[in-house]
Amino acid sequence: MTAMKAEVAKVPNPFADAFAALGLSAQADWRGAAFAAFERRGIPTVQEEAWRYTNLAPLTKQAFRLATADGLDAVALERSIPFFDESATTRLVFINGVFQAALSDVSGVPAGVEAAPLDDSFQPTTFGETPFRALNAAFSRAGVRIRLPRGKAVAAPIGLFFVTAPTVDFTMTHPRIIIELDEAAIATVAEVHTVLCDEEGRFGAHPYLTNAVADIHLGQSANLTHIKLQTEGAQAYHIADLQAVVGRGASFTSHAHALGGLLSRQELHARLTDEGGECRLYGLQAVAGRQLADTHVVVDHAAPDCASEILYKGVFDGQARGVFDGRVLVRQGAQRVNSVTTNKNLLLSTTARADTKPQLEIFADDVKCGHGATVGQLNQDEIFYLRSRGLTAAEARRLLTFGFAREVSEKLPIPSLKVRLEGALSTRLEPPPSPHGDSV
Repeated sequence: MTAMKAEVAKVPNPFADAFAALGLSAQADWRGAAFAAFERRGIPTVQEEAWRYTNLAPLTKQAFRLATADGLDAVALERSIPFFDESATTRLVFINGVFQAALSDVSGVPAGVEAAPLDDSFQPTTFGETPFRALNAAFSRAGVRIRLPRGKAVAAPIGLFFVTAPTVDFTMTHPRIIIELDEAAIATVAEVHTVLCDEEGRFGAHPYLTNAVADIHLGQSANLTHIKLQTEGAQAYHIADLQAVVGRGASFTSHAHALGGLLSRQELHARLTDEGGECRLYGLQAVAGRQLADTHVVVDHAAPDCASEILYKGVFDGQARGVFDGRVLVRQGAQRVNSVTTNKNLLLSTTARADTKPQLEIFADDVKCGHGATVGQLNQDEIFYLRSRGLTAAEARRLLTFGFAREVSEKLPIPSLKVRLEGALSTRLEPPPSPHGDSV
């Protein structure tokens, strides 16, 4: 046994009791195979390169249980769910992993378009290479399928709201999203993960796990805009894996914004499988306190005449830590590829940290590819100038921070979601310390 395998074998399984509670019927079918795949792989450790900055050891110290909606008045919680302001928006709502028909609205779904929760007949054909994909398959009961037939266009965004209202510690949900756009179909899908607090402030302080999986398939000339806003609770763990397959002449645009959770990890893999495919991946990580936000992006150019753009920004305050790993692979024969990767990080305190690793792997000779990364602090000359114009130090700091993030936030195509993102950015970041502290 290698050192790495020995390390994996030592890691306790915090999900074994919950799986045993599902009963023998679950253990005997595909869920059992999925859980066995998870057990073989084990929870990643910092000994593995892809997880060197993200320590999941705290997950192994508690036994997790599946969240339930028992005892919750979903309708009473409706006022706290961050629905979009735009009219004619389709929405599907899940609370603690349970579909809420009373809070959902699919009346505006055009004929021929499917936007509905997954039923019990759904079975994943593979469990994927990552352990958390396998874990999702073993436990998932909250799922959505969106399918547009050839030539269909849905103008209004389709909203998917995954809401956690944990009443006890260490609950978990495993959402699964399937999006399929046939030839020349067009859609915008917004995926929101958040926590609810009632008037007494309950729920938000409980630790919990969200383990989300999304699979996207775009046919020839299809166009999908996918938006994700993650504002989980202060003690939450959010782990997500999105895989997108982009066909001939198709376009995939992703807006992925992580502001919540004690620890968040987003993996995004886009594969351009045929000529003329393109993807644009935009994201903002903004965390404070002792939060950690980790994003791993892979764009796989498997065909010629494709293009990709990656633009991620990070804003980190307090003792927060950000990780960005962006890899662009250009395979042999994928000529005339254009790709650019940019990652910029802003540290608002001397104890915040950002680790960035843009990568290029090129096996074709007729390409235009580049990447760049920066980690810096607020410009003191700019702060001085703004203060000379009458702004306080806090106002100057806030203005410059929003200016830094705006390059990403202004790309959001849903105005109310853009406002919500900027509001979350404002509230999530720590206020500046006293003049004798270590603010920058």
